[in-house]
Amino acid sequence: MDPVLIEVRCLLNEAATEWEYISNISLQIGYPGRGGNTLWKHIGWLRDRLLPSGNAFAQAEWSKEMVNHVLVFDFLPVVPPNQFEAERSYRIRKNVTDANGRTRRRRSGILEGDYSDEHITLHAIYPEPLHP
Repeated sequence: MDPVLIEVRCLLNEAATEWEYISNISLQIGYPGRGGNTLWKHIGWLRDRLLPSGNAFAQAEWSKEMVNHVLVFDFLPVVPPNQFEAERSYRIRKNVTDANGRTRRRRSGILEGDYSDEHITLHAIYPEPLHP
């Protein structure tokens, strides 16, 4: 079964006025692992123009200089017992560090599918279901 892929982009461009007040935006994505534990990742693959996930990885952190980085997080699929589809729920922990050094943390509830807010957008790609 193919991995679960979650693509993350920053919605702010280099000229956005928000960068006057924000130093950086960092992100962690949590996905259910085997045994019910949440697996948190803060490092993703840098998207390559040719591949769904590139051959270099980076911290999930965006600043004015790195707004064009597109990261792809990969997770092993977790298929619940007696099911045919991989688990489709994940969580987000986002930190916005202000120019004065103060950090604001935002956490999401359980999400399924795509997500977007004022800073980032996530697109989830799930593997094809298993056939019985």
